[in-house]
Amino acid sequence: MVTDADPPTVRASSLDGVATLLLDRPQRRNALDTTLLEGTLRGLEDAQARGDRAVVITGGDSWFSSGGDVSSMPGPEQGLFGPASRLELVHELVRSIVRTDLVVVAAVEGFAVGAAWGVVLACDVVVAAEDARFSAPFAARGLAADAGTAFHLPRRLGPHRAARHLLLGAPLHAPAALEAGLVSEVVPPGQATGRAQEIGRLLATGPREATALTKALSRQDWEAALLAFLSAERLAVSLAGHGSEAREGRAAFAEKREARFS
Repeated sequence: MVTDADPPTVRASSLDGVATLLLDRPQRRNALDTTLLEGTLRGLEDAQARGDRAVVITGGDSWFSSGGDVSSMPGPEQGLFGPASRLELVHELVRSIVRTDLVVVAAVEGFAVGAAWGVVLACDVVVAAEDARFSAPFAARGLAADAGTAFHLPRRLGPHRAARHLLLGAPLHAPAALEAGLVSEVVPPGQATGRAQEIGRLLATGPREATALTKALSRQDWEAALLAFLSAERLAVSLAGHGSEAREGRAAFAEKREARFS
């Protein structure tokens, strides 16, 4: 749990009905650890309680997030669901983004990797810099895909295109993501956050109730399926985390080398 003594890893602000949640863990390229996830959740809750109309989630002008913090990832020594224990916070964040009445806008510079891509895919609007890229390198680390990436990508890209990213780890660059419908808008580098806040202000001046109802209707077909999928995903991540491949993946990551799977 985050305490008052912990340095903030999410800087929250609110202006004209738009909350901005700045992921601020630059020494780890905004890797998703417990404090960052809890800070983002708290920022969403505060925005809802304050009566904001929109929320912008941004990693700043360099990158969105490098994904789950592998160096501090729980292992099988913490029990059957140990490898997925932090994933529960990621799932809580995804559920909060999907269920909130607020429109959530992601601003992506640089890259959104792994679980961070899953968080972006859950958002309502995505603004990406032209040179931004998305990737899901779970398999290369001996891990099962998480954060809903294996839910969204096959449904939105088709199973064969999704396999390039989920199984082979191929990156998806912002222009191609826009063409595929995974990004709402592409802007010049350095302008993603500003454009996302501009969109937030446009939403803040609109009808809150009608917007909330429209969001709920537009997601009705897949929201229940996504939430059910996350339960199965938790089990898959736990199973994968107990295997030798996950151990090798973690070791390779720590040693900055390619993993060697038998």
